[in-house]
Amino acid sequence: MVAMNKASIEGTAPPSTDEENQANLTEPLVEPDKPNGSAKSASGGIGESAAFWLLMLFVASVTMTVGNKYVMKTWGDFANTLTLMQNGTAVLYLAGSRYAGMLEMKPITGKQWQVFAATAFFLSMQILTSLKALPYVAIATVVVFRNTCTVIIAIIDYFFFGNKFSKLQMASLALTTVGMLIYAGQDINFNLVGYLWCVGNSVATIANTFWNKVFITKYTKELKVQTSYGVSLIQQIETLPIVFVLAAFNNEGGAYIAYQPLELPAKLTILATCAGGVLIGIAYPKCFSLLSGTSVVVASTANKAVSILIGMWLFGTRLSLTQVLGLAICIAGSLWYAVEGKRKK
Repeated sequence: MVAMNKASIEGTAPPSTDEENQANLTEPLVEPDKPNGSAKSASGGIGESAAFWLLMLFVASVTMTVGNKYVMKTWGDFANTLTLMQNGTAVLYLAGSRYAGMLEMKPITGKQWQVFAATAFFLSMQILTSLKALPYVAIATVVVFRNTCTVIIAIIDYFFFGNKFSKLQMASLALTTVGMLIYAGQDINFNLVGYLWCVGNSVATIANTFWNKVFITKYTKELKVQTSYGVSLIQQIETLPIVFVLAAFNNEGGAYIAYQPLELPAKLTILATCAGGVLIGIAYPKCFSLLSGTSVVVASTANKAVSILIGMWLFGTRLSLTQVLGLAICIAGSLWYAVEGKRKK
């Protein structure tokens, strides 16, 4: 899965995702214009149609969330090989776009390679742990853990970075926590291995968040020595050797042999996830340029819900009524927090 750093749209809408990883902290492949608070006229063609880009966001989101789980269940334990393919696709896109003059990047220096190496490591761990968790837990469980990360990040932000929250924001975080506890306490699909991978993913996500908060902001917003595209390219390139070594340690040399007998839908899904990672990096900032941030937050939340429903149908996942209640509360709290964050700004 491609999980590119989105520091430039930090605080606008948390992707779901393996969307993520999505998602949670990635950088757009296309520089977002300033949101204008309402949809632009579609007279500029389909490329300026809010409905079209919301559809693309939906397709990319579901592809990365449901597609990655499907691939991991059908292909086998080749998480690092899949990551090599997805991140390699992103590198080809970014490097090719830079060469063609489509994306602006400033000169890449040795210091930048050093600083962003840590981000590349955290990013690799986010992707690996997420993919490892997917065969063992429901998509709903992944969504709950990601929303829990939002709560933990907010707490750390408050105590160590002096970030202040309104009473409504604190209430929304409390609601998210209650929903998470209800869901986890009644998880009929509980799997210890899957939960441990989710915990590892949460640790990597939180660590990456605050490394990005300090260094990505410094290099792209304060010093302006590199553009968001350049940061993304550096990070993606640096993940490749890390993931390659992890693949070697995991004995993934048989990936191609295991790939050959796969049915056509599985092979196409693997390719779709490679394209989906690039598409989601384009669709998010484009949606922000055509719609208000709140609208994109709502769309992202709807995509999560649809991904959960598709996952339940495709993988035969069952949730108890208590789990559904906890999940609904958790997602509602996360949505409320995101919307309140937009109002605060």
